[in-house]
Amino acid sequence: MEQIRRSLEELFSGFAPPPPEGVAPAPPPEEAPPPPAPPVAAPVSPVPPVAPPPRPPERPIPRREEEIASIVGAHISNIRSQLLGNALIILMVIVWIAFLLGGAIVRLSRAMADAELETRRWSVALEAGRTVSELSTVVGQGILLQDENLLITGVEGVRHGVQSARNRLRESAADLPITDPLWADLMSLEASVAEVDGWMDFVLNEASKGDWRGVGVLHAQLISSYFREISNGINRIRERTLERRDIAMARVAESQRLLRDISLAWGAVLVLVILGVNLGLLRSIAAPLEQLTEAAALLASGRLDTRVGVDRADEFGRLAQAFNEMADRLQTLYNELEDRVRERTRALQEANYALQRRAIQLEASAEVSRAITSIFNVDELLRQAVDLIRDRFGFYHAGIFLLDETGEWAVLQEATGEAGALMKARGHRLQVAETSMVGWTALHRKPRIALDVGEDAVHFANPLLPYTRSEMTLPLMVGGRLLGVLDVQSTEEAAFDEDDVRTLQSMADQLAIAIENARRLSETAAFLEATSPIYRFSRRLSTAATVEDVANVIIATVSETEADGCVVVEFESMNGTPKTLIYRGVWRRDREPTFRPGMRIAVEEAPLPVPLLSRIWVSEDVQQDSQLPDRARDLFQTTGVGAVVNIPLRVGNQPMGQVVILRSTPGPFSLTSLRLYEVIGDQAALALERARLLEEAQRRAARERLVAQISTRLRASLDPDTILKTMVRELGRELGARWTAVEITGPARSPDSGF
Repeated sequence: MEQIRRSLEELFSGFAPPPPEGVAPAPPPEEAPPPPAPPVAAPVSPVPPVAPPPRPPERPIPRREEEIASIVGAHISNIRSQLLGNALIILMVIVWIAFLLGGAIVRLSRAMADAELETRRWSVALEAGRTVSELSTVVGQGILLQDENLLITGVEGVRHGVQSARNRLRESAADLPITDPLWADLMSLEASVAEVDGWMDFVLNEASKGDWRGVGVLHAQLISSYFREISNGINRIRERTLERRDIAMARVAESQRLLRDISLAWGAVLVLVILGVNLGLLRSIAAPLEQLTEAAALLASGRLDTRVGVDRADEFGRLAQAFNEMADRLQTLYNELEDRVRERTRALQEANYALQRRAIQLEASAEVSRAITSIFNVDELLRQAVDLIRDRFGFYHAGIFLLDETGEWAVLQEATGEAGALMKARGHRLQVAETSMVGWTALHRKPRIALDVGEDAVHFANPLLPYTRSEMTLPLMVGGRLLGVLDVQSTEEAAFDEDDVRTLQSMADQLAIAIENARRLSETAAFLEATSPIYRFSRRLSTAATVEDVANVIIATVSETEADGCVVVEFESMNGTPKTLIYRGVWRRDREPTFRPGMRIAVEEAPLPVPLLSRIWVSEDVQQDSQLPDRARDLFQTTGVGAVVNIPLRVGNQPMGQVVILRSTPGPFSLTSLRLYEVIGDQAALALERARLLEEAQRRAARERLVAQISTRLRASLDPDTILKTMVRELGRELGARWTAVEITGPARSPDSGF
């Protein structure tokens, strides 16, 4: 026995086991403050850093009498209780399996019901289209035979079906929220069917007058328009119902797989539980030597809290005592190592939480930007903006102040909640002066943060917002011109930091551009409606999300005029001066263009000098125009250009780019085309700046999300070698690198340090 004891001591003398697998960590210490809650609700929730568990006390060492029986076999008398406990465990597993199977069956039933509901909606839409087709056929027969009684009888007979189709459409949309696109499509189809039904009254009236020719003309002209609108509506409903049915069928398949997986997995678990409890029973009555062997195996696998009961005074008792003393020493060494790893894990978790919070803020900013850039009504834009900012960033209050015509007052235009509505009703305004945070920001045109409003000298204490603890105001600027101030408030102290300022300021810049764009569209709405090319340009531009989309919209609009070519150029500027020209779009009607999209040239190499790049001018004959340099005339002659219009793209006083419109033959451009080109210059600049800001926010969000993902994978391990390998592998995969290495420099570590 003495030889066995010495062999065990030699085996575990230098052993430093890994953290035990499957063992839950100890609860965090009470004195550790909880991490701050994430500021926004996003599709990916951050995992706040968890306070590490405290180092367990070295004395007394916990004993595992429940797992390792006393070596005298005292637990054999409790076999009956253990059998009862085993039966209860098996029963609990069976009940849990039944609960999981019931839940999976309920999910399957719901998914199948959803799929059947979407099929019924599609059938209702088809029925509506069929009844309208029958109505059109009846009208056509009546017009062809010029029989008023036949027309009236046929129409009245079919209109009952039309009314029934309308009712079924409304019933199909009744259980959908009004924000659902399918609800809008169903109601739009119902409205189209209602228009056809209403048109029948006019047809019957005209037929009663005997004006069959007028009825026929109206029928021929309007029926195609109605049919096209109804057909498009049915197609949209078909696409949406098929998509939603596919989603429901996917849920059906997922529920079926879940049901199968639960049956297989938990059946296997049940078998394992039965085997486990029986093996436990056998272990409880095994010989003392087998108990010591099992305890040694558990200790070797990392279960450092494993102990054996010392209830004998012979060699087995002394061996058990030596085993426990050896385990005590291993526990002490492991606790010291765990303390060091815990400190490093805490730092990594805090850094990862900051990265995740930043990524979520950028995603929320991009979501707000996408929403506000698609609205062109100023009031609706402001209302959507404050609601999204408050909800996505989790603020207590958000409001937008705009300057009045005198520039001396910042007037509240939109705010959230009942307090915001009450302030709007009272005409709440703040003077542009250092008497409030809004006034200070409007005066200095700089952001201002009050981490504790009670300590800020210029904070305006609003009795309608009594729970405000920190506040931030941001200027709404467009090209150096102040439009107003964005005000956000939080119920937490020190709720903002420098990252919040950068994120919200970027969003405020996009909001200012959206406000300016909405104002311009509102002022020129009548003109846009009356001028079809300009209207089409504005409608296309409102859907452009990238710089390339903006360039394509400009070229598509110019191609509808008498122009033979168009070049869209973006400037890269330094301190407001163009330094590089980037060709974003190139088009020629009659030949291959000389320049290609994506080309970059220095401004010194451009064919036109900087003064001509930054202002609007028209050259009806480029070869006779004295303001053009010889280099430009030679280039135009070589590329077959006879007349040119240059349209600068500006946001405020900042040049953003230019649009060069070409024609092969000399001569004047029409006044309509010149007016269209001016509108292109006014609106495209704002769209270009909006697209640039949106792309920058998306790139920043993707970069922050990538860093957060890599940090999460690194945090999953506590071993330094594994962390380095994971970092190299993830960086190489995400960056597409063929070779990646990490070099660590620093003082040599002591062999006794444990690392």
